Parts: sequence; structure tokens; C-alpha cells
Amino acid sequence: MGVFNEDFSRIDPEVMNTIAQERGKKFAQQDKIRTNQIRNFFSALTKIRSEFYQEQRKARPNGNELPPSIRKDLVMLRPKLAYAAGRHKEVRAFQEFFDEAITAVLNSENPVEAIKNLFFISDAVLAYHKYFGGKD
Repeated sequence: MGVFNEDFSRIDPEVMNTIAQERGKKFAQQDKIRTNQIRNFFSALTKIRSEFYQEQRKARPNGNELPPSIRKDLVMLRPKLAYAAGRHKEVRAFQEFFDEAITAVLNSENPVEAIKNLFFISDAVLAYHKYFGGKD
């Protein structure tokens, strides 16, 4: 694997923050990715987050597995990323990073905790992207 060398459900919050800061800065300054180039990804992830937490409020017998609909939606983020990278070559590093993160969630021993970490790191990347000068 690349950035996520340990189980994504157990990654340290400080490590996630450091990764998000480094990637947010790189995406804003080096790759010069504009927010509108990655907006569809973040919109889709926000929808998945909402559905995920609705499912979490329901009583679930197996709390360590993602609901099939959430798993499917997560996998289907990959084509959105590929589309953005195909339209804008500067988005390729972003696509590769989040494709790796999605894979880390799906391969995690505890995908429920791993997807929560994906939500955290995506929010943090977006925040640092803006902080380091990412434009709309």
C-alpha cells in the first residue's frame, strides 16, 4: 500500500491530520486543484456520510460491517474520481489518494471505524486545501 500502511480503522488521529495537511497543501499549491474540480466527489461523500449515520442510528446486529448500500456507494466513488482525473490531469494525485483511502476502508478489519476515518480525513484535506490557497 502507499500512504495507509496500517489498518485504516486503527490509524492514529495525529497521523491522519498530518497526512491531510500534507495532501491538502500539495493539492492546493503543487497540483493547483480547484475546489470545483473535486466538488462532485465531496458531494457524493457527504451523501454517503448522511446515509451511513442514518444506518448507524438503526439497530444493527453486526456493527463491524458496512451496510451493502453504503459499501456499494463507496465503491462507486471510484468512477467519480476517475472522471474528474480524466477531465483534469492535475486531479490525478487526488484521485489516486482517495482511491487508496477507499480501498483501505473496504479492506479494513473494522470498516465501520475506517469509513469514519475516511470522513475525517476528507474533511481535513478539504480544510487544508482551502487554508493553503485552494481556489474555487
